[in-house]
Amino acid sequence: MKFSHTLQFNAVPDWIDYYVAYDQLKKLIFQLEKERVESAAYQEHNDPEQYNGSSPSAQEQQEAFLSALDVQLDKVVNFYIQKEEELYNQIDILQRSLGQHEEQTPSAIGSPLEKIDSTPHLDKLHKVTRKISFESRISSKSETGIDVDALFDTRSQLILLYVSLSELESYLELNRSAFDKILKKYDKVLDGNLRETYNKKMVREARPFTNDSMEELRSHLERLEHVYADIFCNGDTRVAARQMKTHLRDQVTYDRNTVWRDMIGQERKALSAHVQNPAEPSGYRVPYTNFIVTRSLIRCSIFFLFALAAFIILLCVDCFGNQEENRCFALLIFAAILWATEAVPLYSTSMLIPFLIVPLKIMRNDDGSVMTAADAAKDTFSSMFSSTIMMLLGGFALAGALSKYGIAKAFASHVLSRAGTRPRWVLLAIMFVSGFLSMWISNVATPVLCFSLIDPIMRTLPDGSRVAPCLLLGIALASCIGGMTSPISSPQNIITLQYMNPNPGWGIWFAGALPISILSLLVCWGILLLVYRPDRAQQHLNRIKPTRGKVSFAQCYVMFITIATIALWCAETAMEDAIGATGVIAAVPLFMFFGTGILKKDDLNAFLWSVVVLAQGGMALGNAVTSSGLLQDIALRIKDGIQDLDAIAILAIFAFLILVFATFVSHTVAALIIVPIVQQVGEALPVPRPNLLVMGAGLACSAGMALPVSGYPNMAAVMMEDQAGKPFLSSKDFLIVGVPTSVFCTVLIFTLGYGILSGVGY
Repeated sequence: MKFSHTLQFNAVPDWIDYYVAYDQLKKLIFQLEKERVESAAYQEHNDPEQYNGSSPSAQEQQEAFLSALDVQLDKVVNFYIQKEEELYNQIDILQRSLGQHEEQTPSAIGSPLEKIDSTPHLDKLHKVTRKISFESRISSKSETGIDVDALFDTRSQLILLYVSLSELESYLELNRSAFDKILKKYDKVLDGNLRETYNKKMVREARPFTNDSMEELRSHLERLEHVYADIFCNGDTRVAARQMKTHLRDQVTYDRNTVWRDMIGQERKALSAHVQNPAEPSGYRVPYTNFIVTRSLIRCSIFFLFALAAFIILLCVDCFGNQEENRCFALLIFAAILWATEAVPLYSTSMLIPFLIVPLKIMRNDDGSVMTAADAAKDTFSSMFSSTIMMLLGGFALAGALSKYGIAKAFASHVLSRAGTRPRWVLLAIMFVSGFLSMWISNVATPVLCFSLIDPIMRTLPDGSRVAPCLLLGIALASCIGGMTSPISSPQNIITLQYMNPNPGWGIWFAGALPISILSLLVCWGILLLVYRPDRAQQHLNRIKPTRGKVSFAQCYVMFITIATIALWCAETAMEDAIGATGVIAAVPLFMFFGTGILKKDDLNAFLWSVVVLAQGGMALGNAVTSSGLLQDIALRIKDGIQDLDAIAILAIFAFLILVFATFVSHTVAALIIVPIVQQVGEALPVPRPNLLVMGAGLACSAGMALPVSGYPNMAAVMMEDQAGKPFLSSKDFLIVGVPTSVFCTVLIFTLGYGILSGVGY
């Protein structure tokens, strides 16, 4: 939780205006940062001798911030002095009134607790033969003459004062933290050195934050506990403190619930302020009911019914002259339509596939006979958990550890801090950082991390600057390209590995993917410079500061396990006799991270299990299509039309086919549907080259990046908005830059990629 939210969440609602205006000071820091960047850009762009010095210097900025800070400190001091005097006076008045009351109270009846507490006190039984229960003292006067109303009033006053003093203590702690954190923010953003000096000379010397004031406040709290204990707890201060803190917790819980509702309301108002044309949910009302059928539900229902109709029709039509192949083809088309239209979530379609495979009896044994239901179920589920799935989980573990312990962010910030301030070099640096991180923490998590890294740049750009969409688009497209760089960088690569035999290993994958990725990144960078011309829009950008802090043992441990795992993966081909499969190596990071507590159960829950289920469904379908003989039949029919073509031409045809499919549908879905067919076509060629075609097709899945829906990185980028709620990017931006980049990348795959993969024996 951000400190601004922590401050608001823990503040006393009635005193909220008297806390440090943390958000206001933070905005001032960012404004000063923006002015400094603009001043540097102006001096660079214009003749320094003609510079009139209208922009504030660093000293003037520091004085402006200190002036605002002093105002906040004075506000806190004045409020504290006022509340301190008010509460201390109330305590004195209450204690004097209690002293007068004690003089009028008969001493023979024992302490007031014995009159209101129904719990027996064994050590007092010889003094009081009959205890009067609390319930019997509801009348205004009891038989003993004690004024119960006055007793209730006294108890309420004591508790109220105790709660108020505790809230004042919390008030001091929160404001002390606020001053410390805002000074830390200033030093970090503006390269200042105010934190230690201002805290020592101003904050700690101010009346509320001195040791004497804190000790006096605690002494009054103890004073209240003693008074409460003497009246209600037989002098036991521990019982008194426990009872009074119970009421304090109740009050804090109530305040927090109230503040939380207010915070949610403010967030909703802020979000609704970004909506330009609020409209009622579109749809149709069901007659005689209040139920509204939304357009989205209608669309999904139509697509689902269309898929179901196609499934039923294909079950009744003999397309291949074999019952098992016909049923499998119907299932393939049914799943493909659901995946392509997303009539239901992608992973839910994958969950349905095993249920349909077994009852349809489409699985066949090696001799051509139909498998029994038990054998088909066993074979289906065994295909859904393979070495590839273990490798995917191992990749998630590496990504989780690198992100959790700040290693990925630290690496990225140090690289970007050395990129300078020229927009073109910053753009190139952030693109290569995005591509590199996609290799290890997946191209799903990379864009989110990189968007947060460039926040210091984004907040200092002028409104409507063309640099902002340029940077965001560069991160998104670089992450898409980075999706082909390693076997664990994207789900489609995991699916591709499933259909490569023997497994290429990380070395061959790097050899084929990295040259294509690097050249594609450079071309994409050039296109972005031509389209947006960021150097003209902004001469200099704010410099990104590297992450500071000592390297911890946990970080060293994570790096050691990560490097060791990757080294084992790269050497897997040489150790195949001992290791067997890459999935076995993936168990190393899973055990070493979860077994030692580096990753917790929450980190396991954060894995992209929807991607895992989607991949498992695709593998089950692929296994069924192969077992039924359908895949081989389709491959033979395709081979008849392309068998006279060279392998490079076949790869080009499939690469462009997958490019179109991945652009409009999904990278992962394109791999699930087309890669198995490509593998069988490669097997059926006069000179079989299945691994060449499969790896080329897998790389082509990551080349689709021309639309906002073309992959996770594009979806994340198109959701980014400025302070006014206006999106930075539109579909036009993706088309202008994404189309030429996608085409160039695809051409590289069936030219340069073909040459490299042929050179390694594919």
